[in-house]
Amino acid sequence: METKSELPHTGASKRMEALTDGIFAIAATLLVLEIRVPKLEIESSSAIIHALYPIHPSFIAFVFSFLNILIFWVNHDSIGKVLLRFDAKLTYLNILFLLFITLIPFTTAFVSEYPFEFIAITVYGLVLLITASIATIMYYHIAFKSKLMHEKISKKSRQKIWKRVVLGPIFFATAILLGWINVFIPIIIYILVPLFFLIMPKIEFED
Repeated sequence: METKSELPHTGASKRMEALTDGIFAIAATLLVLEIRVPKLEIESSSAIIHALYPIHPSFIAFVFSFLNILIFWVNHDSIGKVLLRFDAKLTYLNILFLLFITLIPFTTAFVSEYPFEFIAITVYGLVLLITASIATIMYYHIAFKSKLMHEKISKKSRQKIWKRVVLGPIFFATAILLGWINVFIPIIIYILVPLFFLIMPKIEFED
Protein backbone atom coordinates (compact mmCIF):
# COMPACT_ATOMS: atom_id res chain seq x y z
CA MET A 1 0.00 0.00 0.00
CA GLU A 2 1.23 3.47 -0.82
CA THR A 3 0.56 6.84 0.72
CA LYS A 4 -0.10 10.06 -1.15
CA SER A 5 2.02 12.01 1.30
CA GLU A 6 4.39 11.19 4.11
CA LEU A 7 3.36 11.29 7.76
CA PRO A 8 5.90 11.46 10.54
CA HIS A 9 6.24 8.16 12.34
CA THR A 10 3.94 8.52 15.30
CA GLY A 11 5.45 6.04 17.73
CA ALA A 12 3.96 2.59 17.22
CA SER A 13 5.93 0.41 19.64
CA LYS A 14 9.55 0.25 18.51
CA ARG A 15 10.01 -3.02 20.34
CA MET A 16 7.02 -4.60 18.61
CA GLU A 17 8.22 -3.34 15.24
CA ALA A 18 11.69 -4.76 15.87
CA LEU A 19 10.24 -8.12 16.94
CA THR A 20 7.96 -8.22 13.90
CA ASP A 21 10.69 -7.34 11.40
CA GLY A 22 13.07 -9.84 12.99
CA ILE A 23 10.59 -12.71 12.80
CA PHE A 24 9.72 -11.90 9.19
CA ALA A 25 13.43 -11.86 8.30
CA ILE A 26 14.08 -15.19 10.02
CA ALA A 27 11.02 -16.84 8.44
CA ALA A 28 12.05 -15.70 4.96
CA THR A 29 15.62 -16.91 5.52
CA LEU A 30 14.54 -20.32 6.80
CA LEU A 31 12.68 -20.94 3.55
CA VAL A 32 15.84 -21.22 1.48
CA LEU A 33 17.48 -23.53 4.03
CA GLU A 34 14.90 -26.16 3.13
CA ILE A 35 16.36 -26.44 -0.39
CA ARG A 36 18.90 -29.22 -0.07
CA VAL A 37 21.94 -29.39 -2.35
CA PRO A 38 21.86 -32.84 -4.03
CA LYS A 39 24.72 -35.25 -3.33
CA LEU A 40 26.25 -36.88 -6.41
CA GLU A 41 28.16 -40.10 -6.74
CA ILE A 42 29.49 -39.05 -10.15
CA GLU A 43 30.22 -35.37 -10.78
CA SER A 44 29.33 -34.18 -14.27
CA SER A 45 27.16 -31.51 -15.83
CA SER A 46 24.50 -34.01 -16.91
CA ALA A 47 24.49 -35.63 -13.45
CA ILE A 48 24.04 -32.25 -11.77
CA ILE A 49 21.16 -31.30 -14.06
CA HIS A 50 19.52 -34.68 -13.49
CA ALA A 51 19.98 -34.35 -9.71
CA LEU A 52 18.32 -30.91 -9.66
CA TYR A 53 15.05 -32.22 -11.09
CA PRO A 54 13.86 -33.98 -7.89
CA ILE A 55 14.30 -30.82 -5.84
CA HIS A 56 12.40 -28.50 -8.21
CA PRO A 57 9.28 -28.64 -5.98
CA SER A 58 11.43 -27.08 -3.24
CA PHE A 59 12.33 -24.18 -5.53
CA ILE A 60 8.71 -23.62 -6.52
CA ALA A 61 7.49 -23.79 -2.90
CA PHE A 62 10.28 -21.41 -1.87
CA VAL A 63 9.28 -18.81 -4.45
CA PHE A 64 5.57 -18.60 -3.66
CA SER A 65 6.17 -18.86 0.10
CA PHE A 66 8.74 -16.07 -0.05
CA LEU A 67 6.32 -13.92 -2.05
CA ASN A 68 3.50 -14.57 0.44
CA ILE A 69 5.74 -13.66 3.39
CA LEU A 70 6.93 -10.57 1.51
CA ILE A 71 3.38 -9.37 0.83
CA PHE A 72 2.38 -9.94 4.47
CA TRP A 73 5.37 -7.85 5.55
CA VAL A 74 4.87 -5.03 3.00
CA ASN A 75 1.25 -4.51 3.99
CA HIS A 76 1.99 -4.91 7.70
CA ASP A 77 4.71 -2.26 7.33
CA SER A 78 2.41 0.09 5.38
CA ILE A 79 -0.22 0.03 8.12
CA GLY A 80 2.51 0.43 10.73
CA LYS A 81 3.48 3.78 9.18
CA VAL A 82 0.05 5.24 9.99
CA LEU A 83 -0.37 3.42 13.31
CA LEU A 84 -0.26 5.63 16.38
CA ARG A 85 0.38 2.91 18.94
CA PHE A 86 -0.29 -0.69 19.93
CA ASP A 87 -3.05 -1.38 22.43
CA ALA A 88 -3.30 -4.67 24.33
CA LYS A 89 -5.63 -6.34 21.82
CA LEU A 90 -3.49 -5.40 18.83
CA THR A 91 -0.34 -6.56 20.63
CA TYR A 92 -1.76 -10.04 21.23
CA LEU A 93 -3.19 -10.23 17.71
CA ASN A 94 0.21 -9.27 16.29
CA ILE A 95 1.96 -11.95 18.36
CA LEU A 96 -0.56 -14.54 17.16
CA PHE A 97 -0.02 -13.33 13.58
CA LEU A 98 3.74 -13.80 13.97
CA LEU A 99 3.21 -17.28 15.37
CA PHE A 100 1.68 -18.41 12.09
CA ILE A 101 4.26 -16.52 10.03
CA THR A 102 6.91 -18.69 11.71
CA LEU A 103 5.00 -21.83 10.65
CA ILE A 104 5.25 -20.99 6.94
CA PRO A 105 8.80 -22.42 6.56
CA PHE A 106 7.64 -25.75 8.06
CA THR A 107 4.60 -25.99 5.80
CA THR A 108 6.78 -25.02 2.82
CA ALA A 109 9.14 -27.90 3.64
CA PHE A 110 6.10 -30.18 4.01
CA VAL A 111 4.85 -29.23 0.53
CA SER A 112 8.37 -29.59 -0.90
CA GLU A 113 8.58 -33.14 0.43
CA TYR A 114 5.05 -34.13 -0.62
CA PRO A 115 4.18 -31.70 -3.44
CA PHE A 116 1.19 -33.57 -4.80
CA GLU A 117 -0.34 -34.82 -1.55
CA PHE A 118 -3.67 -33.31 -0.55
CA ILE A 119 -2.79 -33.24 3.17
CA ALA A 120 0.45 -31.30 2.61
CA ILE A 121 -1.24 -28.80 0.28
CA THR A 122 -4.13 -28.38 2.73
CA VAL A 123 -1.90 -27.85 5.77
CA TYR A 124 0.03 -25.21 3.85
CA GLY A 125 -3.22 -23.49 2.86
CA LEU A 126 -4.60 -23.61 6.40
CA VAL A 127 -1.57 -21.78 7.79
CA LEU A 128 -1.91 -19.07 5.12
CA LEU A 129 -5.67 -18.89 5.74
CA ILE A 130 -5.23 -18.41 9.49
CA THR A 131 -2.41 -15.90 8.98
CA ALA A 132 -4.50 -13.87 6.51
CA SER A 133 -7.55 -14.07 8.80
CA ILE A 134 -5.60 -12.70 11.77
CA ALA A 135 -4.18 -9.93 9.57
CA THR A 136 -7.75 -9.09 8.52
CA ILE A 137 -8.94 -8.94 12.13
CA MET A 138 -5.96 -6.74 13.00
CA TYR A 139 -6.77 -4.29 10.23
CA TYR A 140 -10.46 -4.17 11.17
CA HIS A 141 -9.54 -3.40 14.77
CA ILE A 142 -7.05 -0.70 13.74
CA ALA A 143 -9.22 0.98 11.11
CA PHE A 144 -12.73 0.74 12.55
CA LYS A 145 -12.78 -0.38 16.20
CA SER A 146 -10.13 1.77 17.79
CA LYS A 147 -8.33 5.09 17.53
CA LEU A 148 -5.01 3.49 16.66
CA MET A 149 -4.87 4.67 13.04
CA HIS A 150 -3.88 8.24 12.26
CA GLU A 151 -7.01 10.40 12.31
CA LYS A 152 -6.20 11.93 8.91
CA ILE A 153 -6.71 8.61 7.14
CA SER A 154 -10.04 9.00 5.39
CA LYS A 155 -12.94 6.65 6.03
CA LYS A 156 -13.18 6.02 2.29
CA SER A 157 -9.55 4.95 2.19
CA ARG A 158 -10.00 2.63 5.18
CA GLN A 159 -13.00 0.96 3.54
CA LYS A 160 -11.24 0.63 0.19
CA ILE A 161 -8.30 -1.14 1.82
CA TRP A 162 -10.67 -3.32 3.87
CA LYS A 163 -12.38 -4.58 0.71
CA ARG A 164 -9.00 -5.76 -0.59
CA VAL A 165 -7.69 -7.14 2.71
CA VAL A 166 -10.75 -9.31 3.32
CA LEU A 167 -10.16 -11.10 0.01
CA GLY A 168 -7.03 -12.80 1.39
CA PRO A 169 -8.82 -15.32 3.64
CA ILE A 170 -11.43 -15.86 0.91
CA PHE A 171 -8.76 -16.77 -1.66
CA PHE A 172 -6.99 -19.18 0.69
CA ALA A 173 -10.24 -20.81 1.84
CA THR A 174 -11.24 -21.25 -1.81
CA ALA A 175 -7.86 -22.82 -2.59
CA ILE A 176 -8.27 -25.35 0.21
CA LEU A 177 -11.75 -26.34 -0.96
CA LEU A 178 -10.68 -26.65 -4.60
CA GLY A 179 -7.85 -28.92 -3.50
CA TRP A 180 -10.47 -31.65 -3.15
CA ILE A 181 -10.90 -31.48 -6.92
CA ASN A 182 -7.25 -31.27 -7.94
CA VAL A 183 -4.14 -30.45 -5.88
CA PHE A 184 -2.74 -28.32 -8.70
CA ILE A 185 -5.54 -25.75 -8.30
CA PRO A 186 -4.51 -24.52 -4.82
CA ILE A 187 -0.85 -24.45 -5.88
CA ILE A 188 -1.76 -22.08 -8.72
CA ILE A 189 -3.81 -19.93 -6.33
CA TYR A 190 -0.93 -19.77 -3.81
CA ILE A 191 1.29 -18.47 -6.60
CA LEU A 192 -1.24 -15.91 -7.87
CA VAL A 193 -2.41 -14.48 -4.53
CA PRO A 194 0.79 -12.52 -3.73
CA LEU A 195 0.72 -11.08 -7.26
CA PHE A 196 -2.84 -9.87 -6.63
CA PHE A 197 -1.83 -8.13 -3.40
CA LEU A 198 1.36 -6.69 -4.84
CA ILE A 199 -0.45 -3.42 -5.57
CA MET A 200 -2.81 -2.33 -2.81
CA PRO A 201 -5.08 0.75 -2.68
CA LYS A 202 -3.34 3.96 -1.69
CA ILE A 203 -3.72 5.28 1.83
CA GLU A 204 -5.39 8.65 1.40
CA PHE A 205 -5.45 11.54 3.85
CA GLU A 206 -8.20 13.99 4.60
CA ASP A 207 -7.41 17.65 4.07
